[in-house]
Amino acid sequence: MIKSWNIIESNQHVKVGPFTIKKNRCRSPRTGKEHDFYVFDSSSWVNIIPISEDDKIVMVRQYRHGCNCMLLEVPGGLIDDGDKNSAETAKRELLEETGYMSEDITHISTVYPQPAFINNQGMTFVAKRARKVSSQNLDDAEDIEVVLIEQEKIQNMLLNGDLRHGQTVMALSLYFLMRKEGTD
Repeated sequence: MIKSWNIIESNQHVKVGPFTIKKNRCRSPRTGKEHDFYVFDSSSWVNIIPISEDDKIVMVRQYRHGCNCMLLEVPGGLIDDGDKNSAETAKRELLEETGYMSEDITHISTVYPQPAFINNQGMTFVAKRARKVSSQNLDDAEDIEVVLIEQEKIQNMLLNGDLRHGQTVMALSLYFLMRKEGTD
């Protein structure tokens, strides 16, 4: 049976934007040899699947610098230090990015998006009966288009590979699986 690795030493290596890169010196429980691993230390974030009052999913389209492309995705964002909890972050991000609000928000999953080298978690929420209450309140570095899409069309987009944002694909796939099983 495999065992966890022991961290012998951990040092902040460099801070870049929302990430701190740590260098962890670890010992293999199998070989006893020491190895260096670099870990991106980052705040966790939330994804929100907003279901409008007419049963459409409220999505956002925005440019992503990592892939140098436009992506269609569910709203979301980093959990700020001042946020009370992840559900409050979900409500805040939904309102800021889309102008929509919901009082019926349910947590459906928590995952490690890239556990090989990033230590944060991604939490997904479903926001039912979301309704438009204001205009967007975007940060200076955000340029977001709000798009409402029928749920059946999104299922086809998932199957056809039209949605390419990993966290969005995971969140929506889980949502539709839960809906099929009657656990949403």
